[in-house]
Amino acid sequence: MLTSGETVQIMEQSDLASNDTAVDTLFGDMEEKEVRLREGASSDGYLAHIFRHMAKELFNEDVGALTYHTLRNKDFQGVTLERDGEVLLHFEAAYGFRNIQKWS
Repeated sequence: MLTSGETVQIMEQSDLASNDTAVDTLFGDMEEKEVRLREGASSDGYLAHIFRHMAKELFNEDVGALTYHTLRNKDFQGVTLERDGEVLLHFEAAYGFRNIQKWS
């Protein structure tokens, strides 16, 4: 498993600039800048982007600010989309190898 930081480091070492790469077409006809702009300082920004996209596509819900809840520790957090007390989406962000190993 590679972190986003390790991926960037590999790209920089191999002289492959991020602007030389194609944008994933998972999100249809979105502009490149829409995919690359994200909140958060690390991969949780991508979690937020995917979470909002899935909420809109699957449940027609526009999600604003996400509220992360600490699960086991500060490096293992979750975010949930609920409607009328029913959980529609639940994403978890785990940082650190031990947290990833204990992911359930």
